[in-house]
Amino acid sequence: MKEDRQRYALHAAVFAALSNPTRHELMHLLCKGPRNPSELAEALEVSRPNVSQHLALLQREGLVKRSRQGGRVLWEVVDPRLSQACELIDEILTRQLAHKVEVLEK
Repeated sequence: MKEDRQRYALHAAVFAALSNPTRHELMHLLCKGPRNPSELAEALEVSRPNVSQHLALLQREGLVKRSRQGGRVLWEVVDPRLSQACELIDEILTRQLAHKVEVLEK
């Protein structure tokens, strides 16, 4: 039971990190491949300091990591399976959204 509570607490922390729309979108971008902070800031239309704050939180939760290639800093997801999770979430939510739209149109 104690292990379950610890696991659920970890899950809750990850879900809390992803509950912010900017961080959620950031994760989806990183699931497509490594990016540098400038690319992420431009894609999200936010400042680089804002991106850095979000990346730091995602890193603390163990979702992303930073690496260096030459003089560039790149961010990426820690586990490629997170990309699969992002795709699955999109698929599920797209179906739910389509169903809600269909119900509203009736």
